[in-house]
Amino acid sequence: MPLIELLYAALHSPLGIVVSTTSPERLRQKLYPLRKEDPALLPLSFIISPFNPGGELWIVKVTDHE
Repeated sequence: MPLIELLYAALHSPLGIVVSTTSPERLRQKLYPLRKEDPALLPLSFIISPFNPGGELWIVKVTDHE
């Protein structure tokens, strides 16, 4: 799946998505520039799973709770 599709899948999901990967940090670094290109993707945050830090990246929607 192209990386931009991961971002849009997370954006259209209620909370975000979990991506299985052998290199979560490397994937995260590839996603930052893509997110920067489209302001609609700015609510997404990239979190390395605290439960599986070597195998999962969470792409999470962050919302303001004012």
